[in-house]
Amino acid sequence: MDCQGLVARITQSTVILSAAVELGFRWRELAERLGKLSCTQTAAYEAPHLSKNGEVSPQSMWKPAYDFLYTWSLRYGEGYQDMIQDLHLALDKMKTPVTRHWRQITGALITVNCMEILHVSAFPKQ
Repeated sequence: MDCQGLVARITQSTVILSAAVELGFRWRELAERLGKLSCTQTAAYEAPHLSKNGEVSPQSMWKPAYDFLYTWSLRYGEGYQDMIQDLHLALDKMKTPVTRHWRQITGALITVNCMEILHVSAFPKQ
């Protein structure tokens, strides 16, 4: 893995974790858009994180969100640009888009779209 691959992997992981934390309980709406999840599938993501009273606490809701987003992102393989772009589009289409007040994902999208240009400029082939 070269430097660009490492930065891409770190950026992708950061976007997934940040989105999970930012969404919290709203991850279900995003999961319906991205993965067309049924209630049973949603419950399966939440099951490992249930408290003793059988619910996922608001403070722990990022955990099933992360599990879903991580699993969903695996289908992209090395296509980190496509994954972040699709996530950004899905977040924009939510009932109350988090991208209106959460600008970091837009910055990450701009960064990954520039990475190839930066890589070619920094390490030209001879």
